[in-house]
Amino acid sequence: MKIRLTIFVLLLCSIQAYPTNIPASQTNTGFSEQITIPAISLSIISTMKVKEVEKAIGRKLKLKEKIAFKIAQWKFKTVLKPGKQQDYKDKGRTAKLFGLISLASILLIPVAFLGILPCLAFGIAAIAVGKKAKKENPNDKNAKLGIVLGWIGVGIISAATIFVIAFLISYSGGLR
Repeated sequence: MKIRLTIFVLLLCSIQAYPTNIPASQTNTGFSEQITIPAISLSIISTMKVKEVEKAIGRKLKLKEKIAFKIAQWKFKTVLKPGKQQDYKDKGRTAKLFGLISLASILLIPVAFLGILPCLAFGIAAIAVGKKAKKENPNDKNAKLGIVLGWIGVGIISAATIFVIAFLISYSGGLR
């Protein structure tokens, strides 16, 4: 059994392998003309009809090929949507702006506690919008900054609220 397996492996290793495709630049294949394929942009492909593709390639497409072509068109259209990159930037900038407003509204607290609600609202909004922007584009620095500023604002307000409540409890306990 071992001898047969050894002979089989040796025969398998001694078989010559030939490439299944031949590069188009070789001229020794017998073709006198080189085939050139015109460059087509994705936007043109995404708007072509199946009949146009069949005419361009010179044969009818099979059902599987038609389905694959339609799926490819759909993917090309989603990639080529205008303003997709702009949405990422806008959401990141919005998150950063909400975070800055959250921190700026802390300055209104000494005036008359007017800054508590805007600080919480804008801080939570900065966190929510920043997480959405970060999901869409993980490298968005504005989104990360918005999340950090939102958490800082919410944390400062929470700590200040706990401090005020503790102060009021200790102050009221001394009056008895």
